[in-house]
Amino acid sequence: MISGHSSLALLNKQGSIIKTWPLTAKSSFRIGRGAENDIILANNWTSRQHAILQREENGLFNAIDLGSSNGTSINGQRIHTPTRLYSGDQIQIGSRTTLTFMQEGVPEHQEIITEDDERTVAFLEKDQVTILICDIRDFTSLSEEIGDKNISQVLKLWTALIKTVIDRHQGSIDKFIGDAVMATWIGRGRLPENIRQALSCALELSHETLKLGKKVNLKKPLRIGAALNTGEAVVGNIGVEGGRDYTVIGDLVNVTFRLEELTGRTGKDVIIGAAAARELKTLSGSLAGDSYQVKGRKEPVKAYTADFCQLKRLL
Repeated sequence: MISGHSSLALLNKQGSIIKTWPLTAKSSFRIGRGAENDIILANNWTSRQHAILQREENGLFNAIDLGSSNGTSINGQRIHTPTRLYSGDQIQIGSRTTLTFMQEGVPEHQEIITEDDERTVAFLEKDQVTILICDIRDFTSLSEEIGDKNISQVLKLWTALIKTVIDRHQGSIDKFIGDAVMATWIGRGRLPENIRQALSCALELSHETLKLGKKVNLKKPLRIGAALNTGEAVVGNIGVEGGRDYTVIGDLVNVTFRLEELTGRTGKDVIIGAAAARELKTLSGSLAGDSYQVKGRKEPVKAYTADFCQLKRLL
């Protein structure tokens, strides 16, 4: 068991330490651009959730890239799987930021074998994931129109029906964020079926959301926008002891959220990422495709748009 003090230091171009973070009090430390991270690197080459340092039961640390856009390297070697850290290792975030890992009691760059090694577990792995994100259209104006009490009741009813519909289409709810939901279908061998299930799920969610709006006597139709994307992402348990959640992280998630934002801008009900559309050739051959500039990406993202009536005919 390694019990020495651990820390992570940010280096400037000259190799001098300009900031240090202690790696204590919990077992995982997120690195990224977003404010929710433990180690915040506020630059545009760092992904919102870029990497994670995870302490095992034996006290040793692994570095794990979270599907970042610009990658994570250890001593100049890009990593794609959980990688053991040794004291003195340099972690490159993208190609411009260098961090140094330090841990007392751990030899530098030597093979470490402890009696606890067989009990260590990597909580994260890469898999093929289909993501569906839906949100209520014009939610802010609806909230102002019907008031806090009524909008809370609408959200309560909406989240209940969402759970039922997503379960029926064999998906899993990853998270609720206000008036939005993110659902996932995971597995390399089921990709075309997962995409079809997710699209069918979006159709049913649209139908049930309209019915809910009528049920609670809203003046305007209650509608949703939806984005679907598929690709490789990091899946697994993330968080601190007693609060780990099975979730999906990485650039795929970020891009899907950006695509969902485009539904309002384009006036379309559904936006489907190019990789998902290619898997179902009836989609890429029948829907309008275009390239969109999304926040956080240098290159435009190819996607296809549809309204729910079109989607129903194609499925």
